[in-house]
Amino acid sequence: MTEPSWAKGPPKKILLATDLSPRCDRALDRAAQLCRQWNAGLLALHVLDPAENFLERNYLDELPSWRRPPDRQALAEARLRRDLPEGVEALSVRVEEGDPAKVIDELAREEGCDLIVIGVARDETLGRVFLGATVDRLVRRTSTPILIVKSRPRPYREIVVATDFSDSSRHALQAAASFFPDAGLTLLHAYEVPFAGFLDKGDFRDQYQAMEREACERFVDGSGLSEAQRRNLQTLVEYGAPERMIRLYMEDRGADLVALGTHGHSAAFDVLIGSTAKRILESVPGDVLLVREPRAAVRR
Repeated sequence: MTEPSWAKGPPKKILLATDLSPRCDRALDRAAQLCRQWNAGLLALHVLDPAENFLERNYLDELPSWRRPPDRQALAEARLRRDLPEGVEALSVRVEEGDPAKVIDELAREEGCDLIVIGVARDETLGRVFLGATVDRLVRRTSTPILIVKSRPRPYREIVVATDFSDSSRHALQAAASFFPDAGLTLLHAYEVPFAGFLDKGDFRDQYQAMEREACERFVDGSGLSEAQRRNLQTLVEYGAPERMIRLYMEDRGADLVALGTHGHSAAFDVLIGSTAKRILESVPGDVLLVREPRAAVRR
């Protein structure tokens, strides 16, 4: 199996998916900040809806030449270069037509991008559908990590890695440690059990938590982290709903980013981005790094 890109260190090329609206400004600024931090190249992609573009082309054909807008590719590049902060030298721009998930995935693979960056505004996705159908399809298609940007850009100081002890969450931990070696890492396992009423009987609560802690230790032992990375890692095992525990920790401790695997064996890390993971994405106050289990990518 091909070595995942995050095993080679921080990304060298970032794909920014943008609709060129103000809602994408934070994603644009974050992508620029990461490019400077990693000395990485930036590929900005704007995907046009074929149906809307067909109607627009027909309308433009009826206009005199002096009233037709400039070439979309040139216009998109001019707007992006105008809006980009200084310090991003290796910039390229693509304007394509088609299904956004398909175009984003194919271009990321063709161009060798190590990270896809997309944005939200006011806790809403790009046109609302981006976090639903588009991101759902994109995560099922691509093995490229996806950064969903909510916050104003600043260097990530602390990262929460949500784990269900699956291979996917191990990949998320490895990617977070590789991408952001200077940030603090907190591995958080939030668990719920069937027949939770038994937790009030005898010492069952303590026994169950001890089992979860042992599983967490085994997970860290098999994580593949270096000794330096493990010294930079703290672990938490908490009883409760994953989305609530992650949100409370990020709010209380000021964590900037949560990393999630997307092909685990629990509802929170379902290959289809199940309801729990969607609640995590919607509720956390910071950015979200989605890391796909490499073997699970499906071309659709």
